[in-house]
Amino acid sequence: MKNQDPTRSRMTRRQLAGAILTTAATAAAAQAPPSTPASAPSTPAGEVQSAREQNQRTADTLAAAWAKLQVPMETEPAFHFTA
Repeated sequence: MKNQDPTRSRMTRRQLAGAILTTAATAAAAQAPPSTPASAPSTPAGEVQSAREQNQRTADTLAAAWAKLQVPMETEPAFHFTA
C-alpha cells in the first residue's frame, strides 16, 4: 500500500537510529562541562591535543549510545546481491 499523503514520509530503522543517536549525543554534549579551561591553549600542539580529547569524548558518548540501541542481526532482513 502506497503512502497517499506526500507530506507524511516513512522512516527506516536506520534513519530512526541515527536520529536517536544524534539526539543522545547532542544532549550529552550539552550536559558536559566545557573541555577547555578559561585560557585556551595557545600552541598548535595544545590545540591538537584538546581537539583529540574532545573527539575521544564524542566517540565514547556515541559508542555508549549505540550500545544501548544496537539492533540484533536477526532483525535485519537478509540481503542477497545478484549481479
